[in-house]
Amino acid sequence: MISVAAAVEIIQAHWPNFGDTVMDVDDSYGAVLAESIEADRDYPPGDRVMMDGIALAWSEYNQGRRQFKLLGTVAAGDRQCSLPDQTGCLEVMTGALLPQNCDLVIPYEEVAIADYQVEIIDPRSRKPGEFIHSKASDCRSGTVILESASKLNGPAWSIITSFGKTKVKVKQTPRIQIISTGDELVEVTQKPEAHQLRRSNLYGLQVSLQSRGFQNLNLNHLADNQEVIISHYQRAKLEYDILIYSGGISKGKFDYLPKVWSELGVTKYIHGVAQKPGKPMYFGVDHQAKTVIIGLPGNPISSLVCLHRYFLDNPPIYAQLTRDFTFKKDLTYFLPVKRSYTPQAVITAEPLPVKNSGEFIALANSDGFLELPQHQAYFQAGECFPFYAW
Repeated sequence: MISVAAAVEIIQAHWPNFGDTVMDVDDSYGAVLAESIEADRDYPPGDRVMMDGIALAWSEYNQGRRQFKLLGTVAAGDRQCSLPDQTGCLEVMTGALLPQNCDLVIPYEEVAIADYQVEIIDPRSRKPGEFIHSKASDCRSGTVILESASKLNGPAWSIITSFGKTKVKVKQTPRIQIISTGDELVEVTQKPEAHQLRRSNLYGLQVSLQSRGFQNLNLNHLADNQEVIISHYQRAKLEYDILIYSGGISKGKFDYLPKVWSELGVTKYIHGVAQKPGKPMYFGVDHQAKTVIIGLPGNPISSLVCLHRYFLDNPPIYAQLTRDFTFKKDLTYFLPVKRSYTPQAVITAEPLPVKNSGEFIALANSDGFLELPQHQAYFQAGECFPFYAW
């Protein structure tokens, strides 16, 4: 078996490029840029007023003048004007272009205005440029603001649309089918008998993918029948970019999937990782069809943990164990935890150990899992480890 770190490297090295597409702003949350985005002009495009107040010439203020004649008002959206007399001032609103011949803004809270006369009631020393957002201080025209491979979120789209773009080139979202396997599984709406279980894994995996921006999803179920599995695969590899199987990948008599994939031309890169849960995890690529094959263990916790650790854009943060924990097997251990925060803003993780990887009910109060490193058996309260959120 390979290590968790080796598995990550292998998956990254062999993950296909599914191509690019052009996407509208309305459809783009969670998409990943396939082009860089440049500023279409200087930002701000001119000196911009940052506070409601008055604008005046700093030189007059610096020479001791504290009373100014009010000569007009400038609103946000007005074309740039000019201060006609440097012994006077102009009322200016936040967002307005700074009038020419002005280089100081004083907020309303620090002045008194009556009969077109302005008196500075806070006569402190001031510097030129106060409360002025200088032209091109954010960026200059042509500057790359968003690099290719950036994830599109709210701030990214604010930036993109401020540059006049409503469409961008993004990485193509893969077409994914999630397949549960096993004769013991029945529909969620069906009342199972003692030897049966409802097909719950499908929905846990589906929602996990949707929460990370994968929307082009389809669900399916296969019986433990080799001919059915072969027939399904031959069709599905042509219709989907990623096939995610839950169950059927271990060493049981009816675990046909690895053998079928091998016979049908899938290149196996991973089958078995030194981890708990999820040891039998499989990863391969059908290079002819350009289809990724992901085999997840059928136990619910194993299935969810492997998906989140290896196949979702799920960068870890670090969390601190709240109490000692022991795991003596020489495997990386994924420990379900409840996340909290201390008054000092430290992320803490309360262990919620499970009896086995089928005890998915125990995840009800969990927020994710810690990755406890291999070759270590004792983990002390206060130690920090990577935390992956569900």
